[in-house]
Amino acid sequence: MNKHVYVIGAGISGLTTASLLVKKGYSVDIFERMGKIGGRTASTVFRNHILDNGFHIMPFYKKSAIFQVLKKLNIESNLKLAKVDKIAFYSDTGFHKYPKGIVDLLQLSLIPFSSRIKLLKVLLPMAFASMKKTEEWDSLSLTEITKKLDSNTNAFFEAICMLAFADTAEHISLGEFARTMIRANPFKGGTSEFAYPDDGGYDAISQVLSNYIIANKGKIHLNSPIKKIVVNNSRIQGVITKDGIFFPSKCVVISLPAYQGINQLFDHDVFDKKFVDKVNKLDKTTAVVEVHFALNKKIDSRQIVFPVGDFTTKGFFFISNITSSVCPSGEHLMIAGTPIHPSVADNPKMIKEIVTKMKDELNSIYPEFKKSLLWDRPMAWKLVESIVKEPGLVWKSKMPHEIPQVKGIYFVGDSTISYGIGTDSAAHSSILCHPKIEYFLQHSN
Repeated sequence: MNKHVYVIGAGISGLTTASLLVKKGYSVDIFERMGKIGGRTASTVFRNHILDNGFHIMPFYKKSAIFQVLKKLNIESNLKLAKVDKIAFYSDTGFHKYPKGIVDLLQLSLIPFSSRIKLLKVLLPMAFASMKKTEEWDSLSLTEITKKLDSNTNAFFEAICMLAFADTAEHISLGEFARTMIRANPFKGGTSEFAYPDDGGYDAISQVLSNYIIANKGKIHLNSPIKKIVVNNSRIQGVITKDGIFFPSKCVVISLPAYQGINQLFDHDVFDKKFVDKVNKLDKTTAVVEVHFALNKKIDSRQIVFPVGDFTTKGFFFISNITSSVCPSGEHLMIAGTPIHPSVADNPKMIKEIVTKMKDELNSIYPEFKKSLLWDRPMAWKLVESIVKEPGLVWKSKMPHEIPQVKGIYFVGDSTISYGIGTDSAAHSSILCHPKIEYFLQHSN
């Protein structure tokens, strides 16, 4: 049979899937509509600073799905990583160390000792639960447990949610939160380590994968959107590019959000309405305002600070403290961010007001901030899919990797069956889907 595979999208899930396929000797072409790889992790260079499209870190990096893929490919040494471990909280009582384990939690100065004990009683059962058990909690909101906590502990919990999910507790599934706890539990083989590319720019991960694909005879076509996936008798026949060129293949992998792929790449009669309606329920997004700041001096030696309490800003990320590669010598790069309602992302006036509040908050914490500010670059975007964390729409409730209606089509990415969020979820999806693709390639006629 034709064992040529076309992958649509050169984000993390598309690149990890393609890498695993070329390792086994399959011919793979990736079609990417943008002029660069990386998808939502793509970085840009602005005034000689490397700016990420949002702040990304590799969570639990020695156990992360991305690291698993790199190890399978035997190229983990190609990605130089800087550890992200200087994390703190800030409240009206000052700075507090981020707890990396049970002992740290008991010593957490942010909340009263009695509250720490109550918090441990909540967290420990989750950290030692089985992955199977967490599936029972997927339809519940994290607020089912946080609403029982006092206000100080609740504020701490919200800050933790910002670190792990970039969102508030009400938008996060209890099951997904518990899986995060398990993966960070050293007593179950987990780790609480985070990392970021030492060369700067989170898309360094994509570049390492891209280099591997090309070295193994795969091809990546930039500025090459796919217009249509051709289906005949419930089987994939190939793809048609925007230029009308037909590329035949019996296997196509979609690494776009599932609802985009279903609605944009197929004729309307390929899938029944019931299935399309189910997929469209996954089309839920949150939004974020993020501002890159360039400073002429270092105002903190920490790498990440999460404000706890009534702050507009939900996180300060000192990127140049993680790696100096992101900016010119003598300058310092940081990002401040906060979740917003999607409607705010289209309102320049409201964005400006939020940015002004961020600057005031930063200056109240760091009196040298405004004096050392060289420039700022705000950005509002609404590409944060809530389905990777929202109650009732996580883990196995997401889009399946394959569907019975059409043979030879596969879906990967953080909108498909996987755990974790963002890039880690995307890579985990690829790991789970790869055996299905390979089985099809080996057994279909």
